[in-house]
Amino acid sequence: MTSRPPRPAIRAGIVLATFVLLAGLFLWLRPLQPVQGEFLVFGTRARIELLAANRDDADAALQDIGRLFIHDHHTWHPWEPSELTRLNAALAHGQSYRVPADVADLIRRAQTGFAQTDGLFNAAAGRLIGAWGFHTSRYPVQTAAPSDVEVKTLLDQRPGMDDVHIAADGTISAGNPAVSLDINGLSEGYASAQVKQLLARHGIDHALIYLGGFVMAVGRHEGQAWRVGVSAPAGVLGSIDLDGGESLASSGDYQRHRASSADLGHIVDTRTGWPQRASAATSVLSDDPVYADIAATALMVAGPAGFQHMADHMHLDCALLLGHDGKLYITPGMRARLHTTFPAGDIRVVPRPTRSCTSDGPAGGKAVVVPVGV
Repeated sequence: MTSRPPRPAIRAGIVLATFVLLAGLFLWLRPLQPVQGEFLVFGTRARIELLAANRDDADAALQDIGRLFIHDHHTWHPWEPSELTRLNAALAHGQSYRVPADVADLIRRAQTGFAQTDGLFNAAAGRLIGAWGFHTSRYPVQTAAPSDVEVKTLLDQRPGMDDVHIAADGTISAGNPAVSLDINGLSEGYASAQVKQLLARHGIDHALIYLGGFVMAVGRHEGQAWRVGVSAPAGVLGSIDLDGGESLASSGDYQRHRASSADLGHIVDTRTGWPQRASAATSVLSDDPVYADIAATALMVAGPAGFQHMADHMHLDCALLLGHDGKLYITPGMRARLHTTFPAGDIRVVPRPTRSCTSDGPAGGKAVVVPVGV
């Protein structure tokens, strides 16, 4: 004969189950809390706006992000003592040097960018960038410009990313001792992708990552796309709504330039040896953050005259360039996404076969390397 539980026990079990169900429903429906964190990295400010279920989760994620930025700053820095400066010292003496996995990955991405841009993105020309005084965090640059002879000497050495060799274990060597690596041109996109991976570890699915001129959207903001501004010399060119997984990389000569002339910005054309003077600002929208960061720099060098070619060559369907000629060069995909009051008569729409902002570049949006211990 099977005994039945007493009715009070059944009622208590039902009440308990109902309580657990309602508690879980309450937690699920509870609005996410907005939390912000600010950091200083690569000589610029980073800001993370995230939505988390509770403050403890947010604080734990921000602590990991802080440790990540400390690592990146002391590992990738192109002029302060770092793994990168130690690598450059070894290459200058014809020696090889083994670097951490994230640095090796950055250099591989820089090689890809060099090939993608026909050499307009050249991370091997660190000496030329330094000669113009752009290895600094203080702007405008007050130091003397390099002489024509010095510029010609640096150009004649022809350092390029195809001179760089990366072994499977991360040992770097170069066939040209003039190679001096400067990976600032893709560091913001790469670090933002690292932050996204850290947020995923902490179960945070919605955030906006600002790092210098770079913005990455993770998830959505209360069910809506994240609206971000597009920078320009006069302030803000307009705004764009970013969906989760999209990044907006921007570059320009309006913040980092030489004191002698505002159009002598920090983007150096390694074909001429001089800072480029045709482009005032560029922006690229893509779901591949490193690809977008590289492309924004390459477009600055390409200028208005090379915008169409670079858009075709790099398959850039969502890009814009503001020239010092006062014209806004823009692809149809970016035109459809940009909210702006820029005079319509000064907008030049550059033909592209699609309006999609999904990258089909060789980088393919691959995962980046997050250092061990973060």
